[in-house]
Amino acid sequence: MLEAAAAEPDIQVVERRASARHIAVMLIAKLSCADTQTICRIRNISSMGARIETNMALKQGALLALELRSDLKMTGRVMWAKDGNAGIQFDAAIDVSRFLMRSESRIDRRKPRPPRYQCAANVVLVTDGGCFSCSMFDIGLSGAGLCDLPPRTKLRAGHVVKLIADGISSHHATVAWTDGDRAGIKFRHPLKYTELQEWLLDYASPHAPLGAVQPDTAGVAYPTRIAH
Repeated sequence: MLEAAAAEPDIQVVERRASARHIAVMLIAKLSCADTQTICRIRNISSMGARIETNMALKQGALLALELRSDLKMTGRVMWAKDGNAGIQFDAAIDVSRFLMRSESRIDRRKPRPPRYQCAANVVLVTDGGCFSCSMFDIGLSGAGLCDLPPRTKLRAGHVVKLIADGISSHHATVAWTDGDRAGIKFRHPLKYTELQEWLLDYASPHAPLGAVQPDTAGVAYPTRIAH
């Protein structure tokens, strides 16, 4: 009896150990906390938490959201933060294997896309018809969303354009879609991680992130922004 009992491990202990097992990774994600958003790196992850690298000055207890792509999002709380690193505890357990797999097209043939960051920036779009001032309402490593496009731009899907914005080197892109005075473009070459990270801090003027999570506004210390 004693030998049998000793041979059977405590199921709860095993489950806790399994959930606490972290896998070393290098994943890029969108981090939203209070009314601030930035790009971050996930350095290790388990079903119940993760360690991230970020330039956002997080505080213990702050509520936040992480998004790897449009179909992979989770919310959680900062357990500790030090020297540009933070430990996050998720609100609910995740299936780690889903976060390690490459994205696949859904039944409707739409492939989940990487995160976009809300912004409100004045930009210039160069087309074969001239240079046009417009606004950029979101941006990501692979593309951007534009609005307030003048009718004379006459953009069509497949057109090659160049985006000029303060704080980012000019980028050639292809028009992915158009809808009235709005359009989505895909960069020919993705932005660099540090380039987007610095631009979001200094130029983006992001709006409050959308979603069910209601973060504690006292949980994040805002970095000093440069006036432009």
